[in-house]
Amino acid sequence: GPRREETEEPAPKKTYFTGIGNRLGSEGESSTQVQQQVPEPSRTPEALESVTRTLTFWRDGYSLEDGPLMSYTDPANREFLDAISNGIAPLRYLNVRPGQPVEMKVLKRMDEDYKAPPKAPPKPFEGAGNRLGGMTSSSSTTPGSFPGGSSQAAAPPPSRLEIDESKPVTRIQIRMADGTRMVARFNLTHTVNDIRGFINASGNGGSAPYSLFTNPRKDPNPLDNVLLTIEEAGLANAVVFQGP
Repeated sequence: GPRREETEEPAPKKTYFTGIGNRLGSEGESSTQVQQQVPEPSRTPEALESVTRTLTFWRDGYSLEDGPLMSYTDPANREFLDAISNGIAPLRYLNVRPGQPVEMKVLKRMDEDYKAPPKAPPKPFEGAGNRLGGMTSSSSTTPGSFPGGSSQAAAPPPSRLEIDESKPVTRIQIRMADGTRMVARFNLTHTVNDIRGFINASGNGGSAPYSLFTNPRKDPNPLDNVLLTIEEAGLANAVVFQGP
């Protein structure tokens, strides 16, 4: 059976993880319980419910949940594969809370090429509209010009998101102001406005104006130009934060 390693009486500040079950090299389908690599003092005091994530290995790459195909040879993907094989669940990939137990369901379909999952029916628009750019204190839901005096205007965020599987697809993690995390698939030709539309349609956008940031701590400038494509804005496989 697989080798199991146990550490006795870890130091209070030692980084930890637990790995139970089969490693990713086993045949067929396996299930590995992993936990994020996180400093001990930051563990959430309340018990967090275990979640399941499905990782599928294909002949031409791998996919996580219903996400796009990820290349085995891309150096950017090596961090994720190495972490999973060591029983560590990277927070930014699995969309889970710090300290939350994660069970990885591993499907090995190495004799098949990647197959995109069937499209889910689009959700109807449920959220209230926001003034473009989200930088006004007004509660108006009427589309207007961008903040900063620009005369350029755009349509309201779309109520539904259509993915063209024949074009490049990326995943964007969206961290809401209330702590909610969502992962959405977009084409590189979708715009910042489409990201806002996804947030609003999810029902998590709320009715208050908001802005989107790529890194609010290092770059306080919001993504005000909602006409920029995801490729132009450099948002492929990025994390986007919601803020005031």
